[in-house]
Amino acid sequence: MPAKRGPLRPHEERQNFARRLAREPLPGEPALGDSFLIVTEGDVTERMYFEMVRAALHLNPVTVRVVHPNCTDAAGLVRRAMAMYTRDRDGRRKACEPTGKGGLSSYDHVWVLFDTDIPERQGQLGPALELARQEQIQIGHSTPSVETWLLLHFRDRPGPLLDSAEAERKVGEAWGQRYDKSQATFSKLAPDLKLNISAAVARAALVREYHQKARTGFPPNPSTQLDLLIRALNASVQPGQRILP
Repeated sequence: MPAKRGPLRPHEERQNFARRLAREPLPGEPALGDSFLIVTEGDVTERMYFEMVRAALHLNPVTVRVVHPNCTDAAGLVRRAMAMYTRDRDGRRKACEPTGKGGLSSYDHVWVLFDTDIPERQGQLGPALELARQEQIQIGHSTPSVETWLLLHFRDRPGPLLDSAEAERKVGEAWGQRYDKSQATFSKLAPDLKLNISAAVARAALVREYHQKARTGFPPNPSTQLDLLIRALNASVQPGQRILP
């Protein structure tokens, strides 16, 4: 049976997630009016999700640019992000190409989003994270895949997850409909995701806290850093526009 619109698990959603939203420091200390470059591994899920968040926050596509380059490996994504700006003498990231009418001259924050399952198996994860650290690029990684983040919109405890295929299957189970990575499926799923963003942010922080206390090896399964990007974008808009408390 298809899931009803709205919070899909009322016994969970009645919890006051606003009180549980993490207050941990945000990477880059975002401020009102800051600009973002978000480089995504996925052409569908990550790109469409953050375009949805951008619209929900009434942010201009010029101010928050979401890009999927022709690249999928972790270190390559970081390098592609680096190729989209140059540093001025004050260290600010100057955009290399026009970002709309009037143009955006610089990026205050640069984020690269990717799954850890393949980079970890291929030995690419460490080099990608080190390159990002050197360049002060924030990484929004999800283990084993971005579907962990989607699953947190519906469930408190999503795992552990064997691989990305299992994560995709569990998203479909939680949603109550067949899930795949197509644009058509994401467009159907998006309204339910949007209703549960605050819950997902709170749950992701609780998962991270659990792994920290358990001293789980890196990358902890399951886990995601995408809640930190949501909070950073939320902090860049006026209080009346925010989607998080």
